[in-house]
Amino acid sequence: MTLDFFPSRTLTLYLAKMFSLRIIAVLVMLVLVLMMLDLLSTSGEILAVPGNTEADLWLYASLRIPLLIQRFLPYSVLLATIITLVTLNQNSEVIAMKAAGLSAHQVLAPLILTALVVAAGTFAFNERVVTRAAAELNAWEKSKFGALPAAEEDSGVIYLIDGPDILTARSYNEAGPPPRCAT
Repeated sequence: MTLDFFPSRTLTLYLAKMFSLRIIAVLVMLVLVLMMLDLLSTSGEILAVPGNTEADLWLYASLRIPLLIQRFLPYSVLLATIITLVTLNQNSEVIAMKAAGLSAHQVLAPLILTALVVAAGTFAFNERVVTRAAAELNAWEKSKFGALPAAEEDSGVIYLIDGPDILTARSYNEAGPPPRCAT
């Protein structure tokens, strides 16, 4: 007795592709509608600042879209699951798969695998893109959509490695240590 968790390669790819396309379609639809509503409510504040132009609206959208994706991707996966299963049921594809001898877990396995891949991609996206966009958008909102203050170059803690030891410093001087007084 073998445990085949996935149906045939062709059917697995078909189900995964169908599910992936629906996730993307629902996500794009949600993000576009919500971004338009967000721009309707925020564009007046952004354009009220002297010197802000349409380019600043695009900047706001580029910083806000990753946050919308982060928030609404789980809902997109949920809605895409429902849409995918309803579509398969309407076209009698589930009945055909059951008639071919597939179990329920074999029908759902490609969807679960796709959801796991989406979850891993979401984690990476949140860590690499969303954190930076959120920080920049928060700083811009705190400045009331005006010019952002220049960041200090020497702020933060500096880590140095000395063999097996890790040293920390609050600042450094590129010129080296100050000259010593002769006594």
